[in-house]
Amino acid sequence: MTNQTTYKKPSTLLTTNNAKTIKGEKLGFTTYILYLSPYRQNSKNINLCPKASAGCVKACLFNSGRGGFDTTKNARVNKTEFFLAERELFLDTLYIEIATAEVKHKLTNTEFVVRLNGTSDIAWEKFKLKRTGKNIFDSFPNVQFYDYTKNEKRFDKELPANYSLVFSRSEENEKTAMKLIERGINVAVVFDKLPQQYNGFEVIDGDEHDLRFRDKLGVIVGLKYKFLRNKNADNKNALESGFIVKIAA
Repeated sequence: MTNQTTYKKPSTLLTTNNAKTIKGEKLGFTTYILYLSPYRQNSKNINLCPKASAGCVKACLFNSGRGGFDTTKNARVNKTEFFLAERELFLDTLYIEIATAEVKHKLTNTEFVVRLNGTSDIAWEKFKLKRTGKNIFDSFPNVQFYDYTKNEKRFDKELPANYSLVFSRSEENEKTAMKLIERGINVAVVFDKLPQQYNGFEVIDGDEHDLRFRDKLGVIVGLKYKFLRNKNADNKNALESGFIVKIAA
């Protein structure tokens, strides 16, 4: 848990600078993504990934790639403190950024999408904006949103039509994951090596791009484990926890 108790209002909440989302640009989509600090890495000890398993916490992408740098982590913690301290202002700031992007891409005749849970698992559909009286998805019906979640309860109610949500399998929710895919809900699984099938379901390469709303339904979205590079990385425990499905001999 971080000891940070204050924050400085971020200049921006959303970023387009990410290795995986850049792949989507080759397909004609710019992805705006929100990165917060995951799990309980905030001053209030509030869990922003309420269904995170022990293996998930150890393998979290928060410590991978650029996220492993202190400057990046601090920026994400700062955004999280802003979200927790001033929810209404945070949501309004988010609204303004998406509205600005919508105008920009309309003028340039280009496509963009939004992912709000880059390193968190927040049910954004629950929060209403004071400005619109609606949640963020319903406030932008012409904008495509997508995310991953380990919270199976989010699938109990009909999600907004412009929100594509993929369930993430962990070592603790295998049965739930299989029940959801049987309903036609896509499930993301982290592998050490990508197989063609898993538990009888087709596996697609989820690392080719991050545009999950383009995937056909009823498939496993296969993701290869991204080794953590920071000084406190615990790749061994992440690999042995069961969170990562081992295929390689």
